[in-house]
Amino acid sequence: MIHSLISLDFGNTNPHAGLFKKDHGKWELLEVVPLHDLNSRAEHYGISPHNSQLVLAQVKTYDKELFDLQSQGYLLTRVQEYWRGERFAGMPVHYAKTLGEDRLITAFWCYKNLKKPTLIIDSGTYLTMDVVTDKGFIGGYIIPSYDKYLKTFSEGENLKDVTLTESINLALPQTTEEAMSAGYHSFCALAEKLIKQFGLQTIMITGGKDLLWKEWARSQDSEVIIAPHLIHQSLVYWMSTQVELL
Repeated sequence: MIHSLISLDFGNTNPHAGLFKKDHGKWELLEVVPLHDLNSRAEHYGISPHNSQLVLAQVKTYDKELFDLQSQGYLLTRVQEYWRGERFAGMPVHYAKTLGEDRLITAFWCYKNLKKPTLIIDSGTYLTMDVVTDKGFIGGYIIPSYDKYLKTFSEGENLKDVTLTESINLALPQTTEEAMSAGYHSFCALAEKLIKQFGLQTIMITGGKDLLWKEWARSQDSEVIIAPHLIHQSLVYWMSTQVELL
């Protein structure tokens, strides 16, 4: 009998797994772990192929790791097998079939659970800003992460030796170091444009590099939700409501 689920997030870097158990009818997240620690942590919680299944959102492939898990006996459900374009599990999708599965599944969670016009900011290896309304997934932007943005200055002859620090100070810069570091805040204006254009009432912030966005969100009138493990929660929500567990 299935009473556990393992969510797999295969993003651009650092694949992770979420370990869930059902408690009084609700799926509770026990822990999110690097993929290489999955077997040991699953054993710690008594999770095995006999009582659990896998659900995967994949941007980058990890075929060997998946083969190893399936060889142990785990059953695997892939988001890509249910994604046909234009609609996903009842949610209209106004985006090309190239839409990343991670963006698709978190948008689905917001569409079904928040029921408000929402801006999803996912700050990871790359940063995405996605808009979800009652019309479904409307679209969004993909921009460099903060550390990738800072690396672009290495191409400037007079800038490559400037020492940069991660700053979340939103004040107007008054030194070269601050000007370079804080220039990334221009993307905050893009987020504000989306909020105004689509009348977004909720800001959902997720991902591991969210300090700037948490600071920026304090200045907004919209409701702010911080959900570090939204991708894992979304995968298990979709799996448990839209796919029959075996």
